[in-house]
Amino acid sequence: MIGDTALRVVEMDSQLEGFLNLLGEAERAGGRILHELTEQASSLELREMLKKVGHDEGYYASELSAHVRRLGGTPSTKTGDFVEKVRAVADFRGRLDLLNRGQRWVIRKIEENSATVRDPHLGAFLAVMADGHRVNIGALEDALKKGLA
Repeated sequence: MIGDTALRVVEMDSQLEGFLNLLGEAERAGGRILHELTEQASSLELREMLKKVGHDEGYYASELSAHVRRLGGTPSTKTGDFVEKVRAVADFRGRLDLLNRGQRWVIRKIEENSATVRDPHLGAFLAVMADGHRVNIGALEDALKKGLA
């Protein structure tokens, strides 16, 4: 008798695998830089907000890897080069602005690729991930307007 899992194996499309791994690498980079920015934040409110955004980045990276594995691919363990790009910015506020640009990049990549995602579980996750990035962008913009940075 053939097991249930043998019948459910899905071959991972190399383009989808590359896209998901690119997002995962970006999320790991975002998480790493958010850890650094949290330590540099001068207000407790901004620190808590950055810590929450960093937690989200780690969650998204982990879930992306899980989806790649579930669909039969090999998840990347690399971290994107975004860390060095943010570190290269001289001032703290500029690093926060670049962080938000990176968040917008993730949303744009998800929107550009969502029509090709055929797996409903992955599609739902990516929609939630994009929404989470929108919320985090808004929270950081609000913090900047309040002068917390």
